[in-house]
Amino acid sequence: MSDQNVNQQSRKLSLQSPEKFVQFLDSLSKISESAIVQLDREKTSSLVASTDNTLILHAEYAAGTDFFSTLNIPDVKKLTTVLKTVGFEDEIDLKVNSNNLEYKGNGVKFKYHLFDEGFLSKPGLNIEKINAFEFDMGFVIDQNILNQIFKGSVFASETNKLYFYTEENTGGEGYRLMAELTDRARHNTDNFTMCIGLVKVELDPIPVNFDNIRLLNNISGSFTVRVNKEYGVVVFEQEAEEIKLKYIVSSLTQ
Repeated sequence: MSDQNVNQQSRKLSLQSPEKFVQFLDSLSKISESAIVQLDREKTSSLVASTDNTLILHAEYAAGTDFFSTLNIPDVKKLTTVLKTVGFEDEIDLKVNSNNLEYKGNGVKFKYHLFDEGFLSKPGLNIEKINAFEFDMGFVIDQNILNQIFKGSVFASETNKLYFYTEENTGGEGYRLMAELTDRARHNTDNFTMCIGLVKVELDPIPVNFDNIRLLNNISGSFTVRVNKEYGVVVFEQEAEEIKLKYIVSSLTQ
């Protein structure tokens, strides 16, 4: 396509908070190398999956544009790297051309090429259906709990399953929420178990792929965890200053 045609189809993506936009992209890069990013008048959003499709992230950045567009980003980490060279002190404008993103300013200029429409595909998940779920229980996992679980994984190294379940709380009301590294489908497997909190609802063992928890350990901050027992879905959520992250995991068989 000629430069003239590119210019005719270019639009301006104004980033009032470049740092937040980079944080949004950075969250995507920790799950997937590439991403389809949707721009609309209310928000910027994306749905990406891990390599084995067992972990899906729906990310939203609460900053919209005055136009609708889709960015097919080949290498998200590469884009975040070049954006960091611009600096975060001032608002910046990215020119959205038909096949690239372009920037000139602050003594820096770059052109980042995008994939053509249809080259990338979204994960086969209906996020609206997930948002409409009624969750049976919720709890919080902070970085300290994750770190303790990972220390235990050195001992229970033969398993790749993490079970969440409850036990009776003999010292009071409610239930003790447990996290256990083991494989209940195998015999003579070393296990590591710890109490991670108290909850009001009873939960039968629900196993998740521990590799997905390893991915979450690369992300700072606490997670609100919600469990839908009917469909065996566990959602790890983070929400802070214009960015909403929702990590969706399907449970494994016992």
